[in-house]
Amino acid sequence: MSSIGEIKGEFENASRQEWPALYEKYGSDSRSGVQKLLEQYHKKEAAYQAELVRTESLKVYEHKYEHLGYVCGIDEVGRGPLAGPVVACAVILPKDCQILYLNDSKKLSEKKREALYDEIMERAVATGIGIVSPARIDEINILQATYEAMRMAIGNLKVQPDLLLNDAVTIPGLSLIHI
Repeated sequence: MSSIGEIKGEFENASRQEWPALYEKYGSDSRSGVQKLLEQYHKKEAAYQAELVRTESLKVYEHKYEHLGYVCGIDEVGRGPLAGPVVACAVILPKDCQILYLNDSKKLSEKKREALYDEIMERAVATGIGIVSPARIDEINILQATYEAMRMAIGNLKVQPDLLLNDAVTIPGLSLIHI
C-alpha cells in the first residue's frame, strides 16, 4: 500500500490528464489522509476549470472583432502615485492565445506578475512600452500624460494593431478603433 506522501508525489508528477486515473486508483482507499488529498486535487481541478472559463470569457472582444485584424490590449501602470513616471504597455497576443491567470496587475501577486510577464513576453506577437516623466506630467497633467504614454507604447509595437482594447478611455490622436 502506498503512503500518503507517495500518493501525493504521484499527483505532483502526473499531468492533469492523468489525475482521473489516480482518482480511480485511490478513490476506494479509506484512509482519511488519502481522501483529503483527493479532495484537494479535485478542488485544484475545479479551480483550473473555472480559470479556463474565466480566461475564455476575456476573449469576447477578440472573437467579436477578429475579422478586423490584430487586437491590442493597452493599459497604464503607475497613474495613481504622487511621484514618478506614468508607464503604459501595449500587447498584441496571437489569436486564441491561452494564458491562464492573466488579470489586472493590481489583482495579482508580485510572483504571479513576474511569471505572467515572462509568458507574455515569450508568446506575444508584439509589445510596446511608453514612459512619460514626472516633469512632463506636471506640464500636461496626469490624464494627458497617460494618453501620451499609451500613444508611445502603441508606436513602439513592432506590429501595428488594427484595433485597441483599453480600459474605459479613448486615446485622443489615434485613428484606431477603440473597443
